[in-house]
Amino acid sequence: MKFRIEGVRTVVTTTTEKVVGEIEVTKKNVMNYTGCPSKIDGDSTGWYTEVEDALKWTKNFPYKDVEIDESTPIAIKSETSWESIEVDW
Repeated sequence: MKFRIEGVRTVVTTTTEKVVGEIEVTKKNVMNYTGCPSKIDGDSTGWYTEVEDALKWTKNFPYKDVEIDESTPIAIKSETSWESIEVDW
């Protein structure tokens, strides 16, 4: 059965992809998001070990794509929700 509709809907599409390349993050952001100190065991580059956790476990962690060699979609998922709708038959 077909119905006439009028309304407002939101469609959110999430793309999961495999990425190979280079990104840029700042020490300040890694420290803010992970709580790591500026030096770990006296090493000023110790924060490098925290970057993976910052990217993996922090939603919307700020970084910049520098050079992406490969980006392959693995899955695409869409979710639809109606904010308002009228249905007529």
